[in-house]
Amino acid sequence: MSAAAYPRRRVFMAFFFCPLVLGLVFGAFKFVTLLAHLASNPRLLGEVRGGELLLMPVLAPLVAQVAFLLPFLVFALGVTLMKVYHSPRACAVLALVGASVASLWALIFIALVVHGVKKAQFADYQVEMLVLFVAACLTCWLAARLFLPESNAGPGVAD
Repeated sequence: MSAAAYPRRRVFMAFFFCPLVLGLVFGAFKFVTLLAHLASNPRLLGEVRGGELLLMPVLAPLVAQVAFLLPFLVFALGVTLMKVYHSPRACAVLALVGASVASLWALIFIALVVHGVKKAQFADYQVEMLVLFVAACLTCWLAARLFLPESNAGPGVAD
């Protein structure tokens, strides 16, 4: 009886591309809100917003993936090397760790911005950081729930 091999490539890709998925959702949301704003204010149709509007669903995922490339590369490698299996606890822990990684990485960028501007403070970005944490937590939880393999330990092992 041979044990099934751990699907490293599938698990790595799922966690590595979490920012891309989140950027896709954000890009679509921003596209719809910008389109609604243009439809409600016809005077803005003459401005240079057509290119921004059309490129938003494409560029937002790419920018998110590039911005979070390094932390999610390390995160995906860690999950893959630890060979994490699907369980409710593993999904919750990976969601919280992924959200923390994304938030800490964004906090580094915010620290660079706050350091250069006299009136800028960390408190100015609290809502954005909370939204980022919740969205990253949801995305990482979905990746864990959908792509982690089931444990083949047998029926006698509890989660």
